[in-house]
Amino acid sequence: MKIAVITCYFDPDYVRARVLRTALKSIPGVTPIIIKNTHKGLLRYPEVLWKVWQIKRLKKPDAYLLTFRGQEILPFVQFMIRKKLLIFDELIVPIAYANNEGHAKSFTKRLYYLMARRSESLYRRWLRKCYAILADTAAHAELSARTSHVNLSKYTVVPVGTDESLFTPAASVAKSTKFRVFYYSTGMQPLHGVQYVLEAAEALRDNPEIEFLLVGGKKPLRDAVTTAANKGAHVIYEAWIPFDKLVKTMQGSAICLGGPFGDTLQAHHVITTKTYQMLAAGVPTMIGASEATNEYFVDKQNALVVSQADAPALARALTWAYKHPTELRDIAANGRKLYEKQFSTAAISRILERLVAGL
Repeated sequence: MKIAVITCYFDPDYVRARVLRTALKSIPGVTPIIIKNTHKGLLRYPEVLWKVWQIKRLKKPDAYLLTFRGQEILPFVQFMIRKKLLIFDELIVPIAYANNEGHAKSFTKRLYYLMARRSESLYRRWLRKCYAILADTAAHAELSARTSHVNLSKYTVVPVGTDESLFTPAASVAKSTKFRVFYYSTGMQPLHGVQYVLEAAEALRDNPEIEFLLVGGKKPLRDAVTTAANKGAHVIYEAWIPFDKLVKTMQGSAICLGGPFGDTLQAHHVITTKTYQMLAAGVPTMIGASEATNEYFVDKQNALVVSQADAPALARALTWAYKHPTELRDIAANGRKLYEKQFSTAAISRILERLVAGL
């Protein structure tokens, strides 16, 4: 069976797409045909659609998988492939987030959310035409089905996973001399709740052994870290860490913060990409309790689980972690076992194999 895997995104090798490609490739009898953009701007849309048209004529795929963020070209792909079956990796629920997430009001965000609201009825129709819809968590599947009035049976839950060539446990690694709490983010989106992390750092200012390392987020996060440091928090900011060194930074830390901690609609329906990375790397991980995480995580067993939007809870959990290093090692080991069972590429491959068998 030939399955064309279509990606049209500013990062065509985003981890979600790469994991899906790898998982499909490992299924016996399945040949993935990779279609992805090389242009990063608006030209990526006609580029990918032209490639879909060529692949349709020349290689005649049996089915198609449209990866995130396929919402932007979904109706065009459906029109081009006609009666062929389409699996759509929705990953986010644009209608729900356009109405409920308090992102910074940039022009791009305003335009994106306006388009989501204006195309709401059409989007529901497009979803119903898909053979199957992929969601990263059961909570996300239920939110999408409820929001878009699509039968829940059309959804398949496929965790995001991570790049297992990079994120893997280390036999030994040099640890920070202090109890380092590591957090990184590409931005300060509401779902992440980084402000609660910094408030926890301020609350722990009387213990100089607990040190926070925050990476990414550009100027807004740097400014927030500076404010927290001025209030006595033991916190260090770095603009970025090369991706291939990220796992060593995680493993050199005492505990890593996967979140999300923001207590938004999205925060209660996702497991963050960094959480998968941290679990795969075999490090103690702290997450925010939610509809998505409660299915898998048990506090002080395979992760530290705290209430979202609750800086005192974060501070209390970090104090407990500081005082219980032996228990942290057990939590890290159990977190890695959870990853292997539920979130690994092998686990994702088994899920997709059952889905493909139905084609």
